[in-house]
Amino acid sequence: MNAILRRTCTALSATGLAMALTLAGGGSAQADEGVWHNFTLEVPGKAKFTGKYKFNPSGTGNGGYVVSGSVCDLKADGDGVYGQGKVEGYDWSSKRGDANGSKEGCGTEDREFYDYQAIYVDRGKYQLCVDDLGSDTCDTQSWKYR
Repeated sequence: MNAILRRTCTALSATGLAMALTLAGGGSAQADEGVWHNFTLEVPGKAKFTGKYKFNPSGTGNGGYVVSGSVCDLKADGDGVYGQGKVEGYDWSSKRGDANGSKEGCGTEDREFYDYQAIYVDRGKYQLCVDDLGSDTCDTQSWKYR
């Protein structure tokens, strides 16, 4: 019985130490800095973004939310395609199009979105839009967290 209790206490102590070290190091959120994650956005039949995102650590770039990939117009219908990024506390960035107007084809996106008054941002998101009649049709990424 004592041996079982000793093993249980040792296992719990090791787990507690690992959790304490994780929290002291900034938690699991910090461990993901600088790691690329793939994602795709699509306005069916009209536009597609294929690329990746990451959060730059403080001291790298502007500590921002970085998006890199292709903004593609899938249909030469006169409706341009563009992407925009956003971080907490700011509106959508300027539009960055598919580089060929409303013709079929792809352009590149490679931007960092950041807070001018901070050393890093905690969350960001990206959207792909078609500049069509009325309100633009968009596929918007959910908030991504550092």
